[in-house]
Amino acid sequence: MISNLDSLQCYARECRKCQLGEGRQQVVFGEGPTDAALFLLGEAPGATEDETGRPFVGRAGLLLTEILAKAGIERQDLFITGSCKCRPPKNRNPNKKELEACKPILLNQLALIRPRIVVCLGLVAAQNLLGPKIRLSDVRGGCFAGGSYLVCPTYHPAAVLRGTVKAELLAADFRLVRERLEKLR
Repeated sequence: MISNLDSLQCYARECRKCQLGEGRQQVVFGEGPTDAALFLLGEAPGATEDETGRPFVGRAGLLLTEILAKAGIERQDLFITGSCKCRPPKNRNPNKKELEACKPILLNQLALIRPRIVVCLGLVAAQNLLGPKIRLSDVRGGCFAGGSYLVCPTYHPAAVLRGTVKAELLAADFRLVRERLEKLR
């Protein structure tokens, strides 16, 4: 295990454990307080994230920031990252090999930050932490033991942009997360 986030980020920048490392513009390591109680986990960077090196700054990220505000959560108070740190071509979902290549970095981030709650945004993130056979419709809105933190899956904000999920549903999930977090403090 790497002992601090700066060294871990340098390690991630040098990583070439899968083919995504060859095609990326930037590693999207994540951002937020190094002691954040709330940790948001997405899938992988999109085009805007790959250009900027920052997570959730494209259309879905802007919507996520609005939804968080409706739930009474400030983005600057949480750590946010993706299951994969490099952009898959054409924004496809990361494959198993790519997820496995990045998982040690993610687990190291979780060990260093020590959040109380991890919110998985979408199926890829939820399966990455809870197992490949879970269905988001079965676990969404629940909280599950994830070692020293709770894992709370919800939909990805891109589902709102596609019109398959209402923004209020995500806001309700985040309100529940905020209430659970307040009880844990």
